[in-house]
Amino acid sequence: MADLDNLPDELHNDAGSIRDEPLTGAYDGESDADNDATEAAVPAALAAAAERRRQLEEEDEYGAGAEERDYQAAGGYGDDDMDGGDGGDDDGRNYNPEYEQLKALWTSELACPELLPHDAENVSHNVEELARQEEFIEELLQRSKEQRQSREASGELAALMAQMAKMDLDRTRFLLVDLARTRMAKIENHALHNRTLVDRMTEEETSYLKQYGELLERHYRRTVLDHLPKEAWKKLDEPEMVDAPDLEQFVFCRVLETVQIDVTAEKKNLNDDIDEEEEDFGDNVQEHGEGSYLIVMYKNVKELVLDGRVELLM
Repeated sequence: MADLDNLPDELHNDAGSIRDEPLTGAYDGESDADNDATEAAVPAALAAAAERRRQLEEEDEYGAGAEERDYQAAGGYGDDDMDGGDGGDDDGRNYNPEYEQLKALWTSELACPELLPHDAENVSHNVEELARQEEFIEELLQRSKEQRQSREASGELAALMAQMAKMDLDRTRFLLVDLARTRMAKIENHALHNRTLVDRMTEEETSYLKQYGELLERHYRRTVLDHLPKEAWKKLDEPEMVDAPDLEQFVFCRVLETVQIDVTAEKKNLNDDIDEEEEDFGDNVQEHGEGSYLIVMYKNVKELVLDGRVELLM
């Protein structure tokens, strides 16, 4: 295989030998002008090749060293970057416990038919982290701009790191926004029922529930209740007037520690057409170990979900 790095030098040596050796064979009949043109063309090609090689060497020297300095200025190589470290998972990605906790909270809220308790500590931490990430991204973009202007470095690595940080920021922001949107939808869909769950809400959610409930009650009175006979009128807070979430909905969940689940009501609902005399299900309490995946009625694992012993999945 040819040595491409030494090719210009070899061409230069060959060109010297070409100029030293007399032209024979097919070139014997050519004019002296053609010979002069051939000799003039060879140095021009060599000069172009040598110039190209010099440019490549300069780019390699500038690019490798500058990008290395750029990365060191942006944070450098950590111990985890060099030896794999303990800060990542099997896929090489860094493990962020706060983000994973937020993701689990968002997943559980989506899968749960009722409103879950608000994790104010985790949400506030991620909101603060968003602000820090935005400042970090601005610093990286400014650093990239200054490096390009001063030609101290190419600035491409700082810009790339800014884009990666922006992707991580957008991912966290989506979880926070969609979590809030999901909780608001549950508050609106079961406003009267959620009056008993104010201990699971933030101050902003409680205020929103109060205002929304007042508007809803005013709407019901103007459109329906004020037009009904008094003997048929019922208060909005009577049990049959309150629309509650379906706690008998089946959910997909993972057991985080060994639990016992009573599935009596679940078996009856799945077998309504069987006479009670013919029912023979055996034990109604089932034990499930850590790591088990279940499809079960939500009301049978409700307390376990609230205690953090069972995690809802999608």
